[in-house]
Amino acid sequence: MEPYPLSKLNPDTSEWRIRAKVLAIWQEYYDHYSTVDVVLVDDKGGKIHGIIPMELMPQFSSRIVENRWIVITDFILRPVVDALKPVAHRFELERSGDGFYDFVDFGRILNGAHDTSICVDIIGKAINVSKITSFGCHVYEDQVEHIVFDLQDTSERVLRCVLSITDALPLYRLWMTDPSDVIICVLRFVRVEFREGMWICSGVRCSKLLLNPSIPDVKKMKSVFSIKHGPVAKKQKIKD
Repeated sequence: MEPYPLSKLNPDTSEWRIRAKVLAIWQEYYDHYSTVDVVLVDDKGGKIHGIIPMELMPQFSSRIVENRWIVITDFILRPVVDALKPVAHRFELERSGDGFYDFVDFGRILNGAHDTSICVDIIGKAINVSKITSFGCHVYEDQVEHIVFDLQDTSERVLRCVLSITDALPLYRLWMTDPSDVIICVLRFVRVEFREGMWICSGVRCSKLLLNPSIPDVKKMKSVFSIKHGPVAKKQKIKD
């Protein structure tokens, strides 16, 4: 596979391999986590910002050396959310804290680019958690109790989610009992479908909901929301 130009990288790129030179390396420290950051440049002059969680740096210390050319295939692309960007690229490369997670960018779902025959992992802040409601679903013939809620990413994009009460009860209880908490949800193996004029992520038999799991992606998202909205985020009123 030929190296992909850095200037053309975007979340819609299904497969890519890049060859780039490490221009700069530095460390960033935040409230809940720290990172090793790099600026990469390819042979066409395209530049991009890369981020590695500090705890994963031992895996890359022999490769990530200033002025060295490296080949990268195992990073993911994320939209840049920081106000100050080291380079002009609107996306950045990031190494996930857990290689078993493959979070899909909200933009790919909202613009219909994601293959709906494949379940996805998504991450976001829980907002607009509903009361428990009953309605039919595609798996069971009988009425099933569900929780409807929205997930918001750091770019303020929102996805509607529907989970059975069996899967979502921990979220409902936490939402009801701790109004000061910012809840970061990781949804694993959820179905994406277009329903009632919107893209919805709904649970299937293999779906899992994790609340504030201890992974770098969650720590970073908590830090971003703390910067945007202050250390304590106000929740919206529970919908009827």
